[in-house]
Amino acid sequence: MTDIPTAATAPGGLRTALAALAADACDGEPSATELLAAASTPFVLLGVGSLAQLRLLDAVESTYGVYFDLAGPNGFPGSLDALAENLVAEHGVTHPEDTA
Repeated sequence: MTDIPTAATAPGGLRTALAALAADACDGEPSATELLAAASTPFVLLGVGSLAQLRLLDAVESTYGVYFDLAGPNGFPGSLDALAENLVAEHGVTHPEDTA
């Protein structure tokens, strides 16, 4: 049996990089520090609107060379932890510099 990393075991650098991408997508509100502190809180509860979530989606797809099927059963992960977990488990991303 192979252990699949989750957000809790995902490299800190990945979570930090995702927080920076999310903060950029939100024009800095909330900040990357705030996003990391509330990593399991849904983006929408942190004030991250739908447009910012689409900007984040585009940034993550471009940075990591992955594709999120928004019409699929999982849609786009709703929190920073969920995003990190999805990138690790579903796309094999482990480090910020792992781009396709």
